[in-house]
Amino acid sequence: MNARRISILVLSLILIAAVFAGAMNVLRGETEPVVRPQLANVRDYSPAAQGPSYAVDGGALFAGVPNYWTQVQTPAGVIVSAVAVDAQNPDLVYIGAANEMAIYRSTDAGDSWDRIPLTSEAIGGVTDLALDSVQRLVYVGTDTAGVFRLRDVGSSVIVGGQLLLEEPVVEVAADSTGKGMAFARTQWNLYRAENFGMTWTTVTNLKSVPTALAIANTEPAKVYVGTMDRGLLVSEDGQTWTTANEGLGLVPGSRLQVNDLAVDPQQPEVVYVATSYLYGTSEVHEAPAGVAMSTDSAEAFHPIAGQMDVVVADLMPVPGMTGAVYALTTQSRTPLALGNAPVATEVAVAPAAESGLSFSAILAWIVAGLAAAALAFA
Repeated sequence: MNARRISILVLSLILIAAVFAGAMNVLRGETEPVVRPQLANVRDYSPAAQGPSYAVDGGALFAGVPNYWTQVQTPAGVIVSAVAVDAQNPDLVYIGAANEMAIYRSTDAGDSWDRIPLTSEAIGGVTDLALDSVQRLVYVGTDTAGVFRLRDVGSSVIVGGQLLLEEPVVEVAADSTGKGMAFARTQWNLYRAENFGMTWTTVTNLKSVPTALAIANTEPAKVYVGTMDRGLLVSEDGQTWTTANEGLGLVPGSRLQVNDLAVDPQQPEVVYVATSYLYGTSEVHEAPAGVAMSTDSAEAFHPIAGQMDVVVADLMPVPGMTGAVYALTTQSRTPLALGNAPVATEVAVAPAAESGLSFSAILAWIVAGLAAAALAFA
């Protein structure tokens, strides 16, 4: 009899403890983070010089490495459109909002966020972000208000300049070598920052329409600009440009368009280029050419993905892994592994853990626990 009473008492205590723990989890709103082996709808990507890379997937922020992406909680109501991680401090992350003229800064890798309003005189959102880690400058491209220049002074981030434009900003880029180079690209024009972004000038000597933009933190820093029909251009000062098409397939009479550029932040001499050929005059047709890589700062390229069926729109390099890059195409924003990039082992999203028991379930367990306790002392 005593053994029976002891057994019932022990089980009752375990049951009550489990119910209490579950109730506390519900009250605290604890949830397991969403983990994905594969991103599905990438809108922006920031490869990291150290630590995890960041990606914007369907308006949400994720951090991780290939085959393991964890969702980072962002402020309620914010649709994330852009992300940039500091080259020197992997805990310093900026995100841009698609649904407001504001950016957010985290100094603890996304555990907390500070809101930084850009302006109250325009309605729109952020299209791209670029960081100058040495000068502690933040460049913010928008869809309706041009480019904002901000300075991170540690305790706060201060708006300190603006380039007003009549067309949306597609890309912004800045170096982190101390040189203070920064550029902004729209659909038809390229702009170069002067005096560390206090003033801007239009780049007029490309002899083609700019289609892609990237800066490598080499020594000296180099800026790469893709064009509509001249292939790839490179410069060390943003004023004098030379072609860098060795191995890209540009032949006399052809129109080689660069669709996107990407630089490995851990190996800044490694450059990836996605290209296509344009045909026709009154009616232009585009034929995908492929993706190529250079390991010597664009001195020469060799293909890592030959003729493709679809046009590559964006490239996502895997930091530190030479020849590993993912492609986003004009038909899909799901990363496609190219070269040495790891192929996702799963496609489905890993399910998030349930947030806890419902109130009715908790009440039922409490009643059961009390009944068991009463039975134990009966």
